[in-house]
Amino acid sequence: MYSFGRKSSGVFIPSAKGGFDEAKDVPENHSIHMLTTHFGYNNSQIEIIFSTERNVKVSNIALEVFTRNVVYAMTDKKTTFITERDIKKTMGDFSVPKYYDSIRIKEILEEGIESESFTVEFLARVLNMKNLSRNGMFYSNKIKTYLYFTNGILSNFQYDDGLAHYARHLQKANKTVFDQISKGAIQYRADDDFLKQKEINIQAEAWAAIPNAFGNEYIPLHTYQDGFVNLHMIRVTHYKHPITLSGFMELNHGRFQVVRHDEQETVLQLNRFRYRFSIGGQLLDCELTT
Repeated sequence: MYSFGRKSSGVFIPSAKGGFDEAKDVPENHSIHMLTTHFGYNNSQIEIIFSTERNVKVSNIALEVFTRNVVYAMTDKKTTFITERDIKKTMGDFSVPKYYDSIRIKEILEEGIESESFTVEFLARVLNMKNLSRNGMFYSNKIKTYLYFTNGILSNFQYDDGLAHYARHLQKANKTVFDQISKGAIQYRADDDFLKQKEINIQAEAWAAIPNAFGNEYIPLHTYQDGFVNLHMIRVTHYKHPITLSGFMELNHGRFQVVRHDEQETVLQLNRFRYRFSIGGQLLDCELTT
């Protein structure tokens, strides 16, 4: 409904009685970020659905991630009333299972971990999970993912088969390369399934990111005697992908030697390259040594 007697806020929220009420206390020149914060959410907790059609009342809708739960809807300031039908028209053919593929799930969970906004309570609600505690690993059937909580906050995650999107794609696209990556990870992590799968995922993501994938020009410099190729370190060494000292040591477990470690810096030798880290764990430089 349009009213020519007054302007609305252009923001509507679900009503406790059903339907939608105009939100009248929102910031005057509001942005999506401002509204998300105003309603008590972090950006990582919200998915914005934009209208793909013309002549709709609702221009975009903020949903709780992994759900169809409306947090707020935005219209122009001539609109003073919206209905569930208006919401559905903007939502179109939106489907939670189709929209949240493995890539989007990964992005959302990583954003939630970085912002420390994915609490046990929030994820229990949006993922329909019960009996969660503040620490430990729990499985979400809704997104087929293991979730790891530390002090009530999501701290890590792992797909139920241990493989993220790029690893799954690589397994189908080039099983020879996938098997080689897996063999290298298993060789150094036979007793730690979580870190083994984590390395496979990291190496598979590097395979997708570096130019020419397994035909990359730097592969000979990062091939080990047993034929294992450290694709992620190609990304780090030649394409300036960030890595910390702790990340380096975890990824390359059992494969590096300590050249120097004192109050000034840490220097590690990995295959043919030497990597120098600051006392704070930041990579300073690397050089080819052999």
